[in-house]
Amino acid sequence: MRVAVDCTVVSRRGGIAVYAQELVGAVGRAGRARELVLWCGSREAADTMRAALPPGARVVESSIGPRLGYLMHVPALNPFSVERLMGEADVLHGPNYFLPAHRGRARTVVTVHDLSALRYPEWHPWWRVSLHRAALPATVARVDHVITSTAATRDEIIARFRLPSERVTAVPLGFSPIFRPRRALELKPVLERHGLVPGDYVCYVGGVEPRKNLQRLLRAYAVVRSRSSSTPPLVVAGFAGWHDRALREQFAAVGVKDLGPLAPEDVAALIAGCAAFAYPSLYEGFGLPVLEAMASGVPVVASTDPAISEVAAGAALLVDPLQPEAIAEALERILTDSELSARLREAGLRRAASFSWDRTAAETFQVYERAALR
Repeated sequence: MRVAVDCTVVSRRGGIAVYAQELVGAVGRAGRARELVLWCGSREAADTMRAALPPGARVVESSIGPRLGYLMHVPALNPFSVERLMGEADVLHGPNYFLPAHRGRARTVVTVHDLSALRYPEWHPWWRVSLHRAALPATVARVDHVITSTAATRDEIIARFRLPSERVTAVPLGFSPIFRPRRALELKPVLERHGLVPGDYVCYVGGVEPRKNLQRLLRAYAVVRSRSSSTPPLVVAGFAGWHDRALREQFAAVGVKDLGPLAPEDVAALIAGCAAFAYPSLYEGFGLPVLEAMASGVPVVASTDPAISEVAAGAALLVDPLQPEAIAEALERILTDSELSARLREAGLRRAASFSWDRTAAETFQVYERAALR
């Protein structure tokens, strides 16, 4: 089977870029595809993918991606087709909601991570909302198969677009081996660079944008700090999302330590060294940082969002994300109850053990095979 994957998203930041890179790397290591061809819209993305792949995979660089951006994924708006760049394929996979313009014989698979832009347009820039409204219904209607990452999101997609259930598959995400429990001695050099002490801070890692509910996290943290002078600092690390400037101004106003975007190894150390990991997101398709924190052996406070609840499966304290007091109470419990904290650490490690990028790749390849046989 010759598999072509649109990897233009890899040059961006965020969970979808991680997904594309880790998935393709694991598919390549498994060696099940006769040929694996990746379209990377920039040299940066191409270099990243070459580093993740074993010898034999072909990486196609192109200046088309950066210049046209999403327009390359709207066939009516450009004269190009992905076959001109990559040649014919048996299966073409778009891991970021849409497929590049194509006119060949390939069976098609697209990953739809969530329906946030359609359900909650107020959390997104107008152009993203417009694109999803205009192009996503047509995309999922014409592809051979849709992948998503949780059963909760699968149910949403089937109901929203009235798709046959056999055409939508939930394939869980995985986590990198860099997310693991670490001793304080190992963490100290990295954390010292950021002015932190192992086990003496609360952290959030992820996009800095309204959907992540950071305003209520700040209010919750203020409640915890008002009740105890020994409350450890709150640390935020993440890439810039939509409307991040206003949120970062609030961080500065209340004394939150804002580290901005960090290198993956620093992110892994930051998570592994925290006393509690907070992720009160209002809506997720999966919630990858929750899995990464559980794999790192740290106690997690997260929201009752259906996808996060599915991923955590009882291994985290789940709270109503609309209630800052509930978030504050959960943080206080972890910070003051050592037995509860230890139970959550152990439960998180057990739960995380059932996820891996190799599993993601194997189940994704099964989808490719089903699509190729349609």
